[in-house]
Amino acid sequence: MLSLCFISHSSFSQDKNQWMEYASVLESGFSSEKLDSVTSRFNDLGGAALLVVSEGKVVLSVGDNTRRFMTHSIRKSFLSALIGIEVDKGNLDLDSSLESMGIDDVNPLTPTEKSATLRDLLSARSGIYLPSAYSPRSMMNNLPERGSVRPGEKWLYNNWDFNALVTIYNQATGRDFFDDFDEKIAAPIGMQEFRLMDTYYRYEKDRSAHPAYLLNMSARDMARFGLLYLNGGKWNGKQVIPASWVEKSTSIISSDLGAFIERGGYGYLWWVSETHQGKKMYYASGLGGHRIIVLPEDDMVIVSRSNTYENRMIRENDLEDLVGSIIDAKVSEPITKPRLKEYNPSPSVLPNQYTGSMDQYLGAYEHPFLGMMEITKSDSGYVLKNNIGNFRLFALDKEYFYPEDLEIKVRMMKTEDPDKKHKMESVFNKDRTMKEVICFY
Repeated sequence: MLSLCFISHSSFSQDKNQWMEYASVLESGFSSEKLDSVTSRFNDLGGAALLVVSEGKVVLSVGDNTRRFMTHSIRKSFLSALIGIEVDKGNLDLDSSLESMGIDDVNPLTPTEKSATLRDLLSARSGIYLPSAYSPRSMMNNLPERGSVRPGEKWLYNNWDFNALVTIYNQATGRDFFDDFDEKIAAPIGMQEFRLMDTYYRYEKDRSAHPAYLLNMSARDMARFGLLYLNGGKWNGKQVIPASWVEKSTSIISSDLGAFIERGGYGYLWWVSETHQGKKMYYASGLGGHRIIVLPEDDMVIVSRSNTYENRMIRENDLEDLVGSIIDAKVSEPITKPRLKEYNPSPSVLPNQYTGSMDQYLGAYEHPFLGMMEITKSDSGYVLKNNIGNFRLFALDKEYFYPEDLEIKVRMMKTEDPDKKHKMESVFNKDRTMKEVICFY
């Protein structure tokens, strides 16, 4: 199921951090028939959540906008925001070289590679073609020959650049990226579902010393981030991100995008393009149809989500058509004083929890294609740790767990077969969607 949200900043109640929505779509300037068509199309595409905000008010909300999904490469735009704050403070210099910042890797960098600058990495122009964590096979297989270009000469979407940036940030500030995101962005703009437990460094040290930095986040929290950029980095009268950085990072720095040429241009970890109406559009993009889309001239933010936990994705062309339909659904200006109401989406209902001990299930389990997972226990209860994050486990009874956000049942099954112990297997429905995961103990 897909969710969609529209937000407009003109009457957003930032003092209360409370989203408001139009009591009647007719007063928003949007066609209810066209929005109904958008909803139907979004659901047909198998989306998970969609949120549209126009002039700071919710126009359309589809699916569960409170459920935390993987953000995939949207993570990079979050990092761009924090780097902009530190550049403005003078703690980071865009022209600093990797050598001057003490950056290397398990495959030692050459002197030429060490001459790449922070600016080169932010704009995906480092010329460093090395293995990196959290990189799909297609990215790894398409790396050019190492040393074939000098830093700054060519644009290439390569996770080495993006992952090294978090190492640079943490070293230069003496802080942790996730802690700073929580303190400097999530808290000031009132994110409602974001938690540090939903963040995760993914190391693949055989490939690189630099980790991927993963976040799971809800659609309405992502919409807040989009609205922050729409408002020039300002929230509730406070400049959270420098306005100059918002402008620079969302302007075209690279247009030689190769296989990505249809996307238009690339800034500092933001994609920069135009709508079908020729107006500016910039967006943060993640695998499978995850987007934070900012439309400055239309005073609009669009957030789309897919359930990539279950490998459900929206194709690029379908998502572009959907965004065009949303833009075209606005047929007039909203009335001067529209009736508003609080936007309070209904979150997923968590199951009643079994209160008995489940300690016999603690330990690591291996899945044939999802890798190692571990069931641990903390003050907040049982947690499932895997390579995409940490998920609270709600015990339904003596054998079943329900992972928060993942929402796929985990069944514990006793076995005397030593080859099965501490292994996992997936059980699928007839349509090949995952029904449950069995852990053998």
